Amino acid sequence: MATNKNRILNHIGMIKEKAALLDASVVKEERLCRAGHIELQLTDKCTLNCSNCHFRDLGDHTFSFDWLDRIVKNIRPSAITLAGGGEPTIYSRFNDAVLKLAEIPRVKLGLITNGTVIPKGEWVKHISWIRVSVYSVENGMYSGRIPQFLDVVINNIQWYLRESNIPNVGIHFLFYRKNMSDILSFSKRMYFRFKDDKKNFGRVHIQFKPAFIMARPTQLTPELHKENVELLPDYDQIRSTLSEFENEFSKDESFKVFLETQSNFSIFNQLSNGYLDELINITRVRDFPLKKNEKNRCYVCLAYQLIDPNGFIYPCLTLAEHRLKEFSLGHISELPNSPVEKLNKFYTASTECCNKIFCRNWSQNEVVKENIDKPLKIDIPKDNFF
Repeated sequence: MATNKNRILNHIGMIKEKAALLDASVVKEERLCRAGHIELQLTDKCTLNCSNCHFRDLGDHTFSFDWLDRIVKNIRPSAITLAGGGEPTIYSRFNDAVLKLAEIPRVKLGLITNGTVIPKGEWVKHISWIRVSVYSVENGMYSGRIPQFLDVVINNIQWYLRESNIPNVGIHFLFYRKNMSDILSFSKRMYFRFKDDKKNFGRVHIQFKPAFIMARPTQLTPELHKENVELLPDYDQIRSTLSEFENEFSKDESFKVFLETQSNFSIFNQLSNGYLDELINITRVRDFPLKKNEKNRCYVCLAYQLIDPNGFIYPCLTLAEHRLKEFSLGHISELPNSPVEKLNKFYTASTECCNKIFCRNWSQNEVVKENIDKPLKIDIPKDNFF
């Protein structure tokens, strides 16, 4: 389940068609409103209270069930990720929503959840993958709740592995300066918990993800930068973590193979080799706007949409984090009408985040640019999520 930037090429046909329409100023709203992969946020309500969640103060908004018709009839994606916002599994009609979305021909559905709740119903039969977020117990609390929530989450991961037929079960561990000492113990706990389950162990994948501050580039401050630096681990912690793992690997070769083949463990080497500096520099105060290249094109926005619980559609994952209507294409209830002028603004890479420093889909966009005219002979995973 590790991200492969070439996945976006599964949508190259749609991207080319929409790009041609925009370049020729041809308005075909029924085509322009489509997307290949969407992220749907069903609710802002949550069962946890994570201190570093950037959605925690957005309220208790909930996606209207009736709006799902617009996804099925107009957007017609081939891949849908159900995510937050809040916790999608506590959406009041979660099972019905999954069954409704599954009506889209050949669609694949994935779920990102905090793992505290397993809804009843037949929805699991329609899920291609699930990713369960796991957090550290800090100061006697698990993400603002009692520490026993951690055991609930791990038991639910086991249920997904042994009682459901979901093909891929991912475990997402968020790390930062204060919990770096938990990474090894967490990894070993997951390994020893599931390694003897020969039938299901191969379906487990761990994703380690560093926490960092995400802010609008035009609103950066020295205080925000300091907060980001203090949230991220430092180089000594990363080197120490790598050393601890090497020590464990020397004792247990199978544990090493597990992390090398069923996790993105390589991220710690990437951090030690410069990626940490990139994350630090995201909040470094700089002059704006950055120099704009008139020939730049954002192809990702032609294949991707994020839809928030209020029903607003965002073609940019980076800008969607801020939930500002000026960064949206409009409201889902307005479909199939498609605001071509707004889409063209993203397509021509005219926003403050349209640069290598801030764009979270930069690598995918570069892949499309390299393949838009003369496709290269590269491996394209048959997976419409990206």
